Amino acid sequence: MIVLLILTYLTFIGMGLGDSMLGSAWPAMHGQFGVEAAMAGPLAMIVSGSTIVATYLSTRILRRFSTGLVLAVSLSLMSISALGFSLSGHFFVLCLLAVPLGFGAGNIDAAGNGFLAMHYSARQMSWLHCFWGVGATAGPAIMAFSLMHLSGWTMGYRVVGFLQLAVAVSLFVSLSRWKSVPAENEERAESHTDGAADSPPRTSALLRLRGARLAVLLFFVTGGMEMTLGLWGSTYLVLARGIPRDTATSWLALYYLGITVGRFLFGFLAARRSSRSIIRAGQGLIAMGALAIALPYDGFLMPGFILLGLGVAPLFPNYVHSTPSLFGKRYTQAMIGLQIVASYAGIMLMPPLFGLIGGNLGYRLFPIFVGALLAATMLIVTVLYRRQTQDSGL
Repeated sequence: MIVLLILTYLTFIGMGLGDSMLGSAWPAMHGQFGVEAAMAGPLAMIVSGSTIVATYLSTRILRRFSTGLVLAVSLSLMSISALGFSLSGHFFVLCLLAVPLGFGAGNIDAAGNGFLAMHYSARQMSWLHCFWGVGATAGPAIMAFSLMHLSGWTMGYRVVGFLQLAVAVSLFVSLSRWKSVPAENEERAESHTDGAADSPPRTSALLRLRGARLAVLLFFVTGGMEMTLGLWGSTYLVLARGIPRDTATSWLALYYLGITVGRFLFGFLAARRSSRSIIRAGQGLIAMGALAIALPYDGFLMPGFILLGLGVAPLFPNYVHSTPSLFGKRYTQAMIGLQIVASYAGIMLMPPLFGLIGGNLGYRLFPIFVGALLAATMLIVTVLYRRQTQDSGL
């Protein structure tokens, strides 16, 4: 199982590489395609929409195919998209290539999270998302090196595409090892026996499970909060606090670094503390970070964004790892898929909502908006996890 764990980690690094490339390359790309910089928005929406569709269909896909095959094919799709971006000469082609990019990412997200939630501890789950952060951090670094020393953004995409392809080949080579995962094989055999292979739990049935609606809402709010911090943090620093743009960008980078480092460190803590206590610690750090950036002292801004990143770090991994305890292994994969759909919906909807608020009422409301989302997550966690017994490990 250690080999499968390592391969899943490498797959999430590959996904992180693909997720972070567009933002870092677009300033150098859009002029060559003859479109305005704002066209990154529709392109990103195609990626997000495809990710949501893929995540929604992931339960049905994983009932038919092994986790290893789903990861291998999905990362191959992301690799094809990256290599296609580097060869494309038209914006319309980029839009077409954005579909397999999002579809691959959505299936990797659902399959990888479900696999670790059912077979590994909270520590490994936290490190899984840490390795996504490694990829998301390395992507812009590769692109920056390509822009400065190689043949521009196209070579950056090619490097990432071939790295993803190398991991995908390793996954294809290891497919026989995935057959040794007993729980996965038993579930697939049972579904074929009772005729349920083509009929995974309906969304309406999942939402009738005790606590399911609260869990879905929790992912929606948390996803929206994490993306709002990443999308509007720099704007808040520049327009509301008068921080220079280059300084604001570097401080926002500390937010992402905090997420990556935090997930690595909280992975060690997971062996000694319950998921619920770790979630509470993360929420406390977010509260401290939001207060720090709201205070009228610029010296608190940089540490505030570090605290925000460290606080966000343990939330998603521990929410996902709690799914089997909350809903049972029978519904774990389906619930994880539904929860990730909700997370991406929050990612798509909450940042634009703050954009409307900030544009009309002022970007100084940014810490208040983040605080309101945090308060919502704290309330939901209190109600949702209070229902669980001590044996659940939460």
